[in-house]
Amino acid sequence: MIKGQYDRNWAMTRNTGNPAHAHEGSQKAISKDGRIPIDLLISPIAELVTAESHDGPVRGEDMRDIKRIKNAAIAISGGQIIAVGLADEIKHAVVTDENTQIIDASENLVSPGLVDAHTHLIFDGNRADEFVMRSQGKTYTEIAAAGGGIVKSMRATQNADVERLVSLGRKRIERMLESGTTALEVKTGYGLEAESELRMLEAIYRLKSESVLDIVPTFMAAHAIPPGKERERYVDDIVNDMLPRVVAMATEQAEREGVHVSHMMPYIDVFCDRGYFTLEDTRKIFAAAIKLGLKTRVHSDEFVNLGATTLAVELGAASADHLLNVSDEEIALLAKSSTVAVLLPGTSFYLNLSDHAPARRMIEEGVAVALATDYNPGSCHISSLPFVWGLACLHLKMLPEEALTALTVNGAWAIGLGANIGQLRPGYQADVTIYDVKQLEEVPYNIGWNPVKQVIKKGRTVYSR
Repeated sequence: MIKGQYDRNWAMTRNTGNPAHAHEGSQKAISKDGRIPIDLLISPIAELVTAESHDGPVRGEDMRDIKRIKNAAIAISGGQIIAVGLADEIKHAVVTDENTQIIDASENLVSPGLVDAHTHLIFDGNRADEFVMRSQGKTYTEIAAAGGGIVKSMRATQNADVERLVSLGRKRIERMLESGTTALEVKTGYGLEAESELRMLEAIYRLKSESVLDIVPTFMAAHAIPPGKERERYVDDIVNDMLPRVVAMATEQAEREGVHVSHMMPYIDVFCDRGYFTLEDTRKIFAAAIKLGLKTRVHSDEFVNLGATTLAVELGAASADHLLNVSDEEIALLAKSSTVAVLLPGTSFYLNLSDHAPARRMIEEGVAVALATDYNPGSCHISSLPFVWGLACLHLKMLPEEALTALTVNGAWAIGLGANIGQLRPGYQADVTIYDVKQLEEVPYNIGWNPVKQVIKKGRTVYSR
């Protein structure tokens, strides 16, 4: 099939790699002539864009081989996508009635809901002073040595109770939603001692339960070494005390919500870099996590290369993130692995770095590349994925189509949700972002302006302007 061409078979069927079917979730009976009743019809659409993946993240040239359909439509029922394709054909394939909501997107671009695979949005305090220091030429390391950085956020966060952390997190999530984000990963990491880190995790669970967005928790007590604590002793505290308590908390949360414990188990993350945690520390923490049934992801090669990416591939980590200093050998390892490379161009931009992650080389070698904000209080106070989209095109030299793939289907696979979200495809969850522009290229082109007009989550409008 020609790149981007409309495929009629694809419009009404689901790939066999996922057990969901096009009509699941609908409580309405299919009409006698075989047409499907729907709750929501988005039609006509100026341009519909979506990447496509059957059984994992998209790689290589396929990252740019997205579907682009002019004068398109999406039919939704029961929170799931029922049909996608040309507006005239979808109109004759579905049944609408007085209860069907119809959205006219004839002047709009429509994409899958955006997925933010790396955030640090649970914290208290303000580090605006560090922005000024950075504008005067201070580096990340110099700011940290002067008492700033992660440790400064630790002091404020340790004094915050769960209610405050939830309140602050809620406002930040709302801001992300307004920029088209429909699913995100959220880390702990500013408590740096057991009780504070577990309060942060509790806040994430609270937000996960109440939010309309899909939230995936990550426990990252190994974000920095707390002042006055020996690194080896702190690692032992994480391994012997915190991780077992994390599993207990996840189990209790699952019982409260009546879901399988796997739905509540957080990922475990480590900042493996100079001045933070060694490769040996990271291996020790990950070994303990895996033994407890926890999955891993890693902050790797941001400032120096300690071998964390090799370890991530060896242990089957879900993702290796940052990767500014990844080696050619590690790129080759990533290309042969299931580990997703989560690149964070907002961070290198915010830190005024001249070098960025080698996205072009990774894509050409077949690495599964995702993009995320790295939203945090100090090194990247950017919460907008459309802005990151623009930075990826300018600084990482990614094509707009590749960036879309990285921000949707590949981001979804990076946080374990790729079988259900990240694509506009029958049987997938109806997460849709509608933009106040007409074509794909206009999103990164309009860097600095939020082009998002409307967001639909599980078939329901959750943001509109």
